[in-house]
Amino acid sequence: MSSTAEPISAFGAYNIGKQSKRLQKLTKKGNSLNKTIGGKIKKKIARAPIPVYSQKKNEASNRKSAKGVRAKSLKKNNKMTNKRVNLKPHIKEYKAGNSMISGPSLNKKKQKKKLKSPLKPLEQEEKNNFEEGYNEEYMCVQNVSSPKDEQDITVVLPRDNLTNKQIAASATKVALTNGATKNKSLKTKEVAMGAIKKSPASVKSKKKSTSNVSDALPKVTETTSVKFEPLSSQSNVIRMNSITEGKRTFEWLLNPVKVEDFFAKYWESKSCFIKRRQSNYFSHLISFEAIDQMLLQNHLEFTKNIDVTSYKNGKRETLNPEGRALPPTIWDHYGQGCSIRLLNPQAFLPNLYTLNSTLQEYFHCLVGANAYLTPPNSQGFAPHYDDIEAFVLQIEGRKRWKLYKPRQPEEILPRFSSRNFSQEEIGKPIFEEVLQPGDILYFPRGIIHQAKTEPGYHSLHLTLSVYQKQSYADLLEKMVPLMLEKAIYNNPDLRRGLPLQCWHLAGIAHSSHGSKERTSLEKKVKQLLNKCMNSVDLTDVMDSAFDQLAKKYHREALPPEILDTEKLRTIYGSRSRTNEHGECLCDYEIEERTNVRLLRANILRLVEEEGKMRIYYYSDNSKLFCEYEPTFIEIKDTQAASVEVLIKSYPEYVSVSQLPMEQTEEKIDLTQALWERGLLMFEKPFN
Repeated sequence: MSSTAEPISAFGAYNIGKQSKRLQKLTKKGNSLNKTIGGKIKKKIARAPIPVYSQKKNEASNRKSAKGVRAKSLKKNNKMTNKRVNLKPHIKEYKAGNSMISGPSLNKKKQKKKLKSPLKPLEQEEKNNFEEGYNEEYMCVQNVSSPKDEQDITVVLPRDNLTNKQIAASATKVALTNGATKNKSLKTKEVAMGAIKKSPASVKSKKKSTSNVSDALPKVTETTSVKFEPLSSQSNVIRMNSITEGKRTFEWLLNPVKVEDFFAKYWESKSCFIKRRQSNYFSHLISFEAIDQMLLQNHLEFTKNIDVTSYKNGKRETLNPEGRALPPTIWDHYGQGCSIRLLNPQAFLPNLYTLNSTLQEYFHCLVGANAYLTPPNSQGFAPHYDDIEAFVLQIEGRKRWKLYKPRQPEEILPRFSSRNFSQEEIGKPIFEEVLQPGDILYFPRGIIHQAKTEPGYHSLHLTLSVYQKQSYADLLEKMVPLMLEKAIYNNPDLRRGLPLQCWHLAGIAHSSHGSKERTSLEKKVKQLLNKCMNSVDLTDVMDSAFDQLAKKYHREALPPEILDTEKLRTIYGSRSRTNEHGECLCDYEIEERTNVRLLRANILRLVEEEGKMRIYYYSDNSKLFCEYEPTFIEIKDTQAASVEVLIKSYPEYVSVSQLPMEQTEEKIDLTQALWERGLLMFEKPFN
């Protein structure tokens, strides 16, 4: 690789603007880069016309749950037919508002790079010995300015209470993040695993040999040859698993911390700080200039899309004008020392939309984002805690972050955000560090935090949010009403009238009543509660509660981004025309031998409610948060098993003939209905 070309990050698929020039240089040197992780796909497919469906608004009513329908075993049907069936399925569709949106055409398929190291056996020992602590921080410094396209990657851990073996084992956490090309002839890259040191500024040369682990601060330096593996072919892209892609994106976000280590040591328990010397790591997501263009090209409004805030003399204020947010007004407030908060900027920034829509498949929840632009030596928000798991991505400038322990046990992993705190209420910080471009900071919900720009530096950062109201408490809130409903239906004792004298035995005015009658009443209520728990099939109720909780995801999720190869196999690439008689002709035909699968692993949810089988889905969602009502279609009970087969078969393809229904026409009708709503894709291009 030329010394003028920087390494392409593993998330380079979303960094088109920054990497395209570098790829052109590689192409001139003989590389066949029709598509690369960092470049655009040369073959362009025209966008499909957006189909519009007539839909009815859902009328809210009391929901009744019943046992789900189990899928029948798959049976091969050897009957093949080329006959086109034009019958529509007996499906009703409900929705207020409609928007089928597809994002920019990007090839997101990425290959993992494998790093072989003699230090690997130390990993298990590290897992057993690593010290736990609330204020422990994990710092990973990646130096991308090394000569000859080589990288010194250093992992810096807290020195206190760490043994030599633990320090040596921490070197196994280094993971290489570079791009890949289709050209296998590229020379392998030698990567130096940096030394474990007290200060990132003291990184030594990679040519030094491994130090003795008995030293007070041992160095572990190992040079390893790393092979660039080719990008997956188009045939593999159409077989990709959206959950796996989401995990790979999360790996890029945390690099070099492993996802498994992150969940084992930090998730919902303590902060994780990853420091990089790669200032452009997140620069493709958003920038000062991108915000200016976003304001000009879109109709953004104060309060709905943008907040103007300030925090001075211990007082936090929102200074939103009314109406549209135009650049002169925004930059005037910014010039006066106010912070600018952009709400859900992924609706307007394509690369950020790609990131969030990919991650949401892995977390099975909305991956939200807010952007914060703060002038030098300023602070826009008072100390507080949030009800989300937060990932802070530093884009530009510098910002000093301070984290504080929850003040009391009930504030650990809270379900709601806090009020603003004064400085006297929060005590001393357990973490204080300046974030620079390319750095990322994670902290759990309930961690009090505040941030201020450094003198002479502005700051632009993104906060990604996940797992809002996705706890066991939220599940039980769905389960308990279902349990009570079933118990009341099955137990006459729960339907008996209250005793006449109970009104003078219970209530706030009678809480100190110590009579035998009150004691007897309490005993009776406890007995009935036990009957509720014991008379209900918890497994059945739990399944229904998870389905109800999943509906929240399908209401909030971003619509899927459609790749070029997917357009050739989905409704988004379909074209209709008319013949000489003015009749509409479609360019696709679904037959019994057609192979299909879900477009994404979590694109739909089969739910039984109000005595009906419904399919909730998010392909028609808006990029704006909850702009439309929930979207679902109703299907027959006999079709539910076929939907279950499609769900459980993903990411594999299923022949229409394999769907467990008796009539071939019914199989084709159901498949066509789901495909025309953007929920299915063909294995082969349809035209």
